[in-house]
Amino acid sequence: NCADRNGHGTHVAGIIAASLDNVGVAGVAPKVKLIAVKVLSDSGSGYYSDIAEGIIEAVKAGAAILSMSLGGPSDSSVLRDASYWAYQQGAVQVVAAGNSGDGNPSTDNVSYPARYSWVIAVAAVDQNGVVPTWSSDGPEVDVAAPGVNILSTYPGGRYAYMSGTSMATPHVTGVVALIQAIRLAYGKRLLTPDEVYQVLTTTARDIGTPGFDVFTGYGLVDAYAAVASALAK
Repeated sequence: NCADRNGHGTHVAGIIAASLDNVGVAGVAPKVKLIAVKVLSDSGSGYYSDIAEGIIEAVKAGAAILSMSLGGPSDSSVLRDASYWAYQQGAVQVVAAGNSGDGNPSTDNVSYPARYSWVIAVAAVDQNGVVPTWSSDGPEVDVAAPGVNILSTYPGGRYAYMSGTSMATPHVTGVVALIQAIRLAYGKRLLTPDEVYQVLTTTARDIGTPGFDVFTGYGLVDAYAAVASALAK
């Protein structure tokens, strides 16, 4: 029971789950159930301890996928422990790499909790597959997704364009939801976080430097290929 007085959360939610009703935009997984947990202030700032509590509350409420379009520059034992606990519970965590990129492959500016090895860290690309300089880069980046001038839902029944790895992240979250939903529809179990990671990284479309790179990880997430791969498991 929380209100979005910032707009960021509503925009992210729309990318994941906006209804397929020929109005405005459609989300990647239009029929997914969303659980909103407010962990930041109306200005978009907050504390690691609140994020950690939000992670725990979301998992306890039944969230199988956690979409976190947030991050900070330093590690936190409280955040690390909560995130790892969620991983142990089988929750897939999709996290924004951050908007502190400098275009230098020798520097690592991926934020926390995206740096954790058990989460899926997402970088941003534009409509031409080009990585904007502000998209955080580092060896922790796993995949990339659209994150520049993304149209989505906004408070007050409106729509707005926004950019950031915050917008790229829910594209991947939606794909994870599709993966798990199609498996359930075929009477199969949910994939574990490690299995989801394997599906996303092996089916991603390689862009930029051939092979893994610190700007796009294993490449641009491919929803169709990921779902097909997951269903074959």
